[in-house]
Amino acid sequence: MKATFDKQKLLAALTPAASISQTKNTLVSVDGLLFECPPDPKFGDVDDSNPNLCRISAFDLEKGLRTSVECEVEEQGLFVINTVKILQIIRAMPDGNITIAIDDKCRVRITGGQSSFDITATPGEEFPTMPMFVGERIYQIPQYLIKQMISRTVYAVAQNDQRAAFNGAYFKIKNGELTVVGCDGNRLAAAKCTLPDAAAAEAQMLIPGKFLGELMKMLRDTEDELTMILGRKHIIFKIDSIYFFTRMLDMEYINYEKLLPESYKTEVYVSADYLRSAVDRASIVTEDKLGGSGKSPIKLDIMDNAVTLSSVSSGGSVHERVPAAIGGADISIGFNCRYLLDALRAVPTDCETIRIRLNDAFKGIMIEPAGGTDFVVAHPDESVFSERKFDVAADYANKSSDEAENKNSMFMSFIMPIRMNR
Repeated sequence: MKATFDKQKLLAALTPAASISQTKNTLVSVDGLLFECPPDPKFGDVDDSNPNLCRISAFDLEKGLRTSVECEVEEQGLFVINTVKILQIIRAMPDGNITIAIDDKCRVRITGGQSSFDITATPGEEFPTMPMFVGERIYQIPQYLIKQMISRTVYAVAQNDQRAAFNGAYFKIKNGELTVVGCDGNRLAAAKCTLPDAAAAEAQMLIPGKFLGELMKMLRDTEDELTMILGRKHIIFKIDSIYFFTRMLDMEYINYEKLLPESYKTEVYVSADYLRSAVDRASIVTEDKLGGSGKSPIKLDIMDNAVTLSSVSSGGSVHERVPAAIGGADISIGFNCRYLLDALRAVPTDCETIRIRLNDAFKGIMIEPAGGTDFVVAHPDESVFSERKFDVAADYANKSSDEAENKNSMFMSFIMPIRMNR
């Protein structure tokens, strides 16, 4: 094999692929990237018959990526090159053209400008078989929509939980809407948007959270569409010329709707930005940035038209008051500061006011846009609100702003509290 590439184009193709390929694996071929010059049909359908094209693939037996880059092919070939070595070398090479030449003994010479490197490769036939990029259900979705849905929920997906379903985000397509849910047992996040294709076929899938974190890096805040292909065992996202895929989790997801409270005793309307900033400042103490040891909870006292935040650790203390409109019973409740901050950071920047609903110090709270959502229909506890009417809630419930009506603004977080020392 011998091919000449533009450095920047080759680097743009290698960088996302390198994030997939493992650096430590008993299979040498899985540690590397498959170079096909030109693409070989037996390793997958060829989108472009251009003979001056190199297809690069990464696959760790669970998730993978395939992309193509233009080049000048002088000799055809099929080889696997170690991921870390090829990426480090290409980054270090001077700008301009780079030539990769591999002989029959799998010796690789990489040259560019006055620089040259010699490494080794393995035959491409040893690369593991990748799934076919086909499926009966195909969806065209703007990239910004998928990015929004993931950013509002992925923080609540567990990483290595023994309850395997918690390690994935639940995607549901129904009635022209996409709902995404993440839960790790201590918190739950959900988001909903309207799909451009109102007649989109119904589907349910459980996608690993680690994969979604990598997918987020590839997505852009643009109306440009990606193609989502739902296969039998795999989900494939096609972004421009990149195919990014993973094996789905094959199990039932929790009935998350049953976890959400149907009534509340306290209702709070507060500036999302003010509360987020206050919790962020409190994390200096709770996460021991002042030199303490161990993590401290953050306490919220909700009363007297304010949410008062406080925390004490061996490294210091914090106390801050955030103005709020409050209805129902006064309450003091404690949280893991990181859990609360993650939820507030996931609130869209165009959402100025959030609604928080609570019951008591031992039950979870719900955070939603002020205009409300339809994730759960919750009613005020009459034993509390009949004695303390809350007029502010009616103002938000009746408003007809874009924030209240836009389905793409629908998000919700549910966070369990922690027991505070009295």
